Amino acid sequence: MARRKFLLCGFVAVLLLGGAQKAAGASVQVVDLGAFPVDSDSRVTGINDTGTMAGVHSTAAGGAIATRWNADGAVVPLAVPGTYRMTEARAINAKGFIAGSAYDDLSVRRPALWRPDGSFTELSSPDRYEHSEATAVNTGVVVAGTVMIGSPPVERAARWDAKGVMTLLALAPGDSRSSASAINDAGAIAGTSGTQAVRWNPDGTVVKLAPLPGDDRGSAEGINNAGVVVGSSGAHPVRWAVNGTATPLPYLHPEHPGGSAEAINDSGVITGHSSIGSGHHTAVVWDARGTVTGLGALPGHDQSTGAAINARGVVAGESEQTSVRGRHAAQWTAPGKAIDLSRSFPGGDRAEAFAINVHGQAIGQSLPPEGMPHPVTWTPSGVLTDLSPDSNTPEADDINAHGVIVGTDNKKLNKDRAIRWDRNGTMTALKEPEFHTHRSRASGINDNGVIVGSASSRRGGSQPTRWAPDGTPSLLPLLPGHAGGAAKAINNRGVIIGSSGIRNETNDHVVRWDPDGTVTELTGLPGEEHTRAVALNDRGDVVGYSGEHPVRWSPDGRITKLSLPEGTSRGEATGISDAGVVSGSYEFGVAGAPGQALRWAPDGTVTELPALPGGHRTKANGINALGDIVGSSDNSAGQVHAVRWPATGSAVVIR
Repeated sequence: MARRKFLLCGFVAVLLLGGAQKAAGASVQVVDLGAFPVDSDSRVTGINDTGTMAGVHSTAAGGAIATRWNADGAVVPLAVPGTYRMTEARAINAKGFIAGSAYDDLSVRRPALWRPDGSFTELSSPDRYEHSEATAVNTGVVVAGTVMIGSPPVERAARWDAKGVMTLLALAPGDSRSSASAINDAGAIAGTSGTQAVRWNPDGTVVKLAPLPGDDRGSAEGINNAGVVVGSSGAHPVRWAVNGTATPLPYLHPEHPGGSAEAINDSGVITGHSSIGSGHHTAVVWDARGTVTGLGALPGHDQSTGAAINARGVVAGESEQTSVRGRHAAQWTAPGKAIDLSRSFPGGDRAEAFAINVHGQAIGQSLPPEGMPHPVTWTPSGVLTDLSPDSNTPEADDINAHGVIVGTDNKKLNKDRAIRWDRNGTMTALKEPEFHTHRSRASGINDNGVIVGSASSRRGGSQPTRWAPDGTPSLLPLLPGHAGGAAKAINNRGVIIGSSGIRNETNDHVVRWDPDGTVTELTGLPGEEHTRAVALNDRGDVVGYSGEHPVRWSPDGRITKLSLPEGTSRGEATGISDAGVVSGSYEFGVAGAPGQALRWAPDGTVTELPALPGGHRTKANGINALGDIVGSSDNSAGQVHAVRWPATGSAVVIR
């Protein structure tokens, strides 16, 4: 069972387990390292004073996904139970509660509330078979929204108290339909009744907000804690004072009338949009005196809208190039200072981390939207860097404590070449041993800069190879009578592991090379033909697999079969820390069931590592000296992201 990279081969099909056991009391966090960002449709609809935002991100495969943008830049798809799909977040309060909607198993849109911990609650609605949604939430977790009621069904504004009890809001005299858009902390709600803007007072009474002279319709979109409402009157952006007096807000360009006010903060600063001609509009802010300022759009875009504003004056909304389908979630901290939040969304379909050093820098592969997997590196904070932006041919396989990375390039068909990336990202081909210049691969590197791998001649098999820190190559000895092999990994003491084999035989032998070049065979489990060594630590402990069993060799060569969760029988060990903690995975052979990443404690206790929210399949590929493990996990959107399981401490999702 050779080690696989699923980016190229896919997940291995595995057997569904009825009762895999986890270590008692085990608590492991998982960190999403994400994948290549992708352009897609997204927008922000709410922002609180901490800078946390709520909105929606749409994918071709999964449709709309309710999304939270954390203040630290992390982007979190909001999870829902498996019976729901197509979600949207509309508003966020100061405590992090998010109001929105989700489609249920009958494809009916239901009002929803996400708590700060990510848990999901469907709010009640009067008709099981008609659409409803939550559109606003205040600090008391009172929710406003719109439900459908009656036959034929009509829209009605509604309010849910902190216990989830729903109340229909009163209609203005003569009206038959209404909708709610915003709520302040006192419980006053802004919205529309019939064709007029209205405000519902905390006691439930409804007050019509008169349109500007000459206009016959209006809508209320935002309200602050002072009770000032903003929205539109006809095509005019407007502000209504607490006493109901309407004041028009100026257009950005008077020669291009049209616009709307969408939100207002407690300082009286308003955001929305104003026409700029040719059917386009731009995000704007109006200060408390009514002076208008254009915010602009993202580079290359010709239209934008401000949808929400917090106490600090930070505006969130969307920007787009109207000739191209797809909006980008955006944030403005000042005029002309638009930040593309869409590109921070970890929307790539696939990524996998293979190795991690003691400083938390990880390497692996990620699939960009337009091509084949690229070698990438993630910083400890999760920033992804493409190691080969102009080519998709290299693979990154190992990284040392100094950030030096080794792997293999394949610029020419069937011509692998061992390579090294220096800390500054410069890629260098490694010199090949004399008479062995046909192919070469670099598989491991230690903190002293010694690299190991293999090199081959045109007519001969591959030979285990070691490169000194200055790049000088040398061949490693084979077991007596053997014709070829490869070096897999090296520790900081210079001990190397790999394989050695007899010509024309498929069953290689596991070997260890001591620093003086002495080669020793590490035997597999009795009766097993296929055995591989994958990793070793500085103490000389080696891990891998023998047959279908994860195994560990002690420094003196004794082999131990590592236990698997109850009911499983296939697995492999992929890495070992200096303290003896082992990473690995189990697999089975029936399609459709999840594989699982594992961690073995030094005493052999096995723990299943958790998946990302909504995910089921995980894989552990490597571990650093401190016990941090990297690998991959699917998520609720069906994507596969690179992940890190920290050895200790809490983890935060990273973009």
